[in-house]
Amino acid sequence: MKLFDGGRAPNPRRVRVFLAEKGLEVPLV
Repeated sequence: MKLFDGGRAPNPRRVRVFLAEKGLEVPLV
């Protein structure tokens, strides 16, 4: 799975926080 990051957009930031809490590594595009 690849995460398309929109920079300062709120939803991708929330997803990154969620993934960090779960300890998952997902490549950012």
